[in-house]
Amino acid sequence: MAKMANKLKELDRSAEESYNKARISFQVGRFEEALAAYGETDEAWRKMADLLLEKGEEDTGKEFLEKAQKARSFYGMSLFKLERYEEALEIVDATLEIKPDCPIEWSNRGFVLSALGRSEEALEAFEKALFFDPESPKILTSKGIVCFKIGLLKKALETFDEALTAEPKKASDWTCKAPRFNFFSRNRTPVMRPDNAGTWYWKSNVFLELGEKEKALDACKHALESDPDHLDSLLQGGNLLCEFAEYGEAFKCYLRALKLSPRNKAARKGKEFCEAKINA
Repeated sequence: MAKMANKLKELDRSAEESYNKARISFQVGRFEEALAAYGETDEAWRKMADLLLEKGEEDTGKEFLEKAQKARSFYGMSLFKLERYEEALEIVDATLEIKPDCPIEWSNRGFVLSALGRSEEALEAFEKALFFDPESPKILTSKGIVCFKIGLLKKALETFDEALTAEPKKASDWTCKAPRFNFFSRNRTPVMRPDNAGTWYWKSNVFLELGEKEKALDACKHALESDPDHLDSLLQGGNLLCEFAEYGEAFKCYLRALKLSPRNKAARKGKEFCEAKINA
């Protein structure tokens, strides 16, 4: 009995260590390391679940089986980040067989299918995710991006507007930072804002596609009010400001972009262009 308890304790310790390593590796972009660590986590917790179920401890065994499944899901998303899309899809589909009402997994399926170029199926997956979580700003934004990519511009705008009006529910849907870069404000006091820079950026893309450049620029400004470090919005905002001959403001965009991404060719080219215009 003591031997079994020690084995379970050791497995759990090993799984927790691997899980923490995997989570950190994933966050910093070391996806190969994350993949390996999530695999180790999944294996350890499944062994624990099997041992507990054999002992008749069904409730505890099911808890560890659930934890193993969570690690397996992150394993699939690590495959996705490594562009191993077909393998990632297999993991997501296997998870959905177990958890068919999970909006996160349906959303993950949408990401993978979109990466595979299967946009119509991706849209269906995001719709399914929204069936279970209809007011998720992030899922709505993902749906809008797919609509934009397949040319459903009106639907994309409507979906982005839904995302922007949806009340953020999770801590990850909010940001708290000082607006180090802002088109309008010099206020440096940190404030809580919805983390919707990406939504505004993609809304800007829709307006650009429609030829409405002023609205596209306004959407970029909103994006940067939400996240002053949103690289895509800095670059797009800079480009649009150049078209309106606002070279001083565009220069600030490119300069900020270079601080975030020093080797960014588009930012460097834009900065040099603005310098030439300003000094002309």
